[in-house]
Formats: sequence, structure tokens, C-alpha cells
Amino acid sequence: MKMLSDLIDSKEDLSKFQRIYERHKNTMYSVAYDVLKNSHDAEDIVEQSLIKVIEILNSIDVEDIDKPRCKNLMITITKNTAIDYLRKNKNESVLYKDIEVRRTEKSTEDLYIEMENYRDVISCIDKMDDKYKDVLRLKVLHHLSSKEAGKILNISEYNVNVRFMRAKAILKEKLEERGGK
Repeated sequence: MKMLSDLIDSKEDLSKFQRIYERHKNTMYSVAYDVLKNSHDAEDIVEQSLIKVIEILNSIDVEDIDKPRCKNLMITITKNTAIDYLRKNKNESVLYKDIEVRRTEKSTEDLYIEMENYRDVISCIDKMDDKYKDVLRLKVLHHLSSKEAGKILNISEYNVNVRFMRAKAILKEKLEERGGK
């Protein structure tokens, strides 16, 4: 942790990073271990993932650290870092699912309709290939730029944009088949 802290310049960013680390380190370790089945490799992957978090720290709002969207982001970063590690070292792939549930201050009826629509969208996204699912989550749920998403997924910015466009088209088609939006 000390070595990673040295990579951060401002006190505000350091404070934000420390909160993220304390709040999500166990989840990140669990995800890495689930993928790799090795505690030493899982620890290394968490450290590599935290370096990626530092690179996009300005995209994470302090208010979001305790919310499911930040947890989902940490899971996505860790999962993809672990999968990249496997591809490079063992040529294996592993799937990991996570669904974020939003909470709002709306009427019960509005909340019900929104949750049904949200469930339809999540259901359609969950049926997509990981390469499209991850890009959608990073760009739409976490509001990351293509460059930031590319760093996390270890692909070029161009490939992020291509996957994003394809993912949106696939999602639209699936939703239209369901009679959705």
C-alpha cells in the first residue's frame, strides 16, 4: 500500500484512494482468487488492479466510493486484470458475474417500472459476450472514457469504441425482441 500511495500526488487523491482500498480490497482479493485459485497471484492482481485504479482516480467521485457502482468498477478492473494474467500465463478464461442494483428516491410505481426496465437491460447485457458486457459496464455504468476503459481491458481505445458500438447495437436488438425500449 505504501508503494502505491507514493504514485499519488495530491492529498485529496490519496485520501480517496485509501478509502477505495479500505472499502474494496477484500472484494478485489476475492474476485482475483476466484479467477486464479492462487493466493499469491491474487495478491499480485489486486496490486496491479490498484495501479489501474490510480490511473483513473479522477473519474471516481468520492460520493460513489461506498455505492455499488464503485464496487462493480473494482470487480470489473480486478476480473479483467486476472483474466489478462491467465491469458498471458495459462491460456485459460474464467467468467465472473456481478449485477449492480440502483437505489432511488422515486414513487413505488416509478421505481417498479424502472426496476423492470433495468432488469430487462441487465438480463440482455448478461447474455452478451464478456467483451461487450465489460465495455458497456465501464462506459455506461461507470462513465469512463474509451481511453480509460482501454487501460482496464488492456485493449486499444479504437477497439473499445468498436466493441461499444457493437454492444449498443446488440443490446438494442435484444431489447426490441423483448418488446422493450
